[in-house]
Amino acid sequence: MQLLSTAVLALLGATGTDAWLPAAAVRPRAHARSHTAILAAADADANGGGARLVSCDALTKSYDGTRYQFRDISLGIAAGARIGLTGINGVGKSTLMKCLAGLETPDAGAVSFEGRPVVLYVEQEPASGPRQSDQSSVNRGLNSGAQLWTVADALTETMVAGPSASTPEATKHAESLLAVRAYWAATAATEEALVLTGPEKDRAEAAAEEKMAAAMDLMGSADGGWELDEQLEELAGRLDVGAGAFRRRPVSSLSGGERKRVALAAALAQRADVLLLDEPTNHLDWEAIDWLADHLNARSRRGSQLSLLLVTHDRYFLERTCDEVLELDSAAVYRYRTGGSYATFLRRREERLTAEGADLGRQAKILKREAAWDAKQPRAQQAKSKSRGAAYQDLKEANAQMVGDRAASAATAGGGADLGAAAEAAAQ
Repeated sequence: MQLLSTAVLALLGATGTDAWLPAAAVRPRAHARSHTAILAAADADANGGGARLVSCDALTKSYDGTRYQFRDISLGIAAGARIGLTGINGVGKSTLMKCLAGLETPDAGAVSFEGRPVVLYVEQEPASGPRQSDQSSVNRGLNSGAQLWTVADALTETMVAGPSASTPEATKHAESLLAVRAYWAATAATEEALVLTGPEKDRAEAAAEEKMAAAMDLMGSADGGWELDEQLEELAGRLDVGAGAFRRRPVSSLSGGERKRVALAAALAQRADVLLLDEPTNHLDWEAIDWLADHLNARSRRGSQLSLLLVTHDRYFLERTCDEVLELDSAAVYRYRTGGSYATFLRRREERLTAEGADLGRQAKILKREAAWDAKQPRAQQAKSKSRGAAYQDLKEANAQMVGDRAASAATAGGGADLGAAAEAAAQ
């Protein structure tokens, strides 16, 4: 906005060559940023609430060097913040979440974790195998099947993202997760031995007893191991992924929806300062969505400073869980304080688009006038004329970039399914 505004104000006052004064604040064309990206950067300090835990500065990611998912955006997530990230499909929301989680490298800019927070991330489409952070336990044979990555392994997988995986809190909790995994594996081995007969039964029972003894030692030394076991059992049950037979299934055999439920159960059972959820309501029925909203709200009511950033197209879920909205549009992020009202978001978004449209209209008039002036200038222009010509080129390029970003995003709001409305309709 600074680039466009400065150039527009300078050119608005230019009724002739002598009336125009060069604007020192206009950046050289090679370093010009779109006005939308500068708007996002200017709003970076508007995150109210507690201490900032995760922040990014001048973050940029491009499809091909000319078309941007986001450019020069700066924002922060404060303790206790409850933020919804919205935008049309394919605009770059998941990429931004991965950059914030430390799982994807931006083209430019930096992400920082302040105060060593524990950050958990649930991706839009969870993988069918272990994360890199859990690969070491597989290599040591600590997954329940030792060969196949099972639901039990995924439920006890650490969901910690990026540099927070090395914090003492995350390390301690990872050890508790491995203890629960060992206990579940020993329990499954004991149950399997019960149905055998003869010498095979004796061998299986002896092996199961050995596994159980080792698992009990791990659970005894783990910090909060039994409480974690109880929490995982409850959450997996609520998301319909907790049955014993289901836990023994390979994750590769699950549907996308089942994998998402497993990942959600694992993340919700783990300790976190910041929870990043990418489309958490995908594949959930309305009862599960309602329960998830209640669960997230209950954690806040218990005095937790849990920070929440979620991507969702579900208006009902957004209203129930978030009090502000970040919109990724035209390679920039816009922030709206909504107080939990989606209607407020829509109204303020429309106000922004109207104001931008008016700006573009004014710029078009200025560009038309300056194009006519530029065409009349002699080749050997005076210094002031050259300065005015350079400002005209700056404005022309910035305007074209803004129009191009808007066209690429084709921004709309509320395009996702409103499962809350669907639930009410079904109830009636």
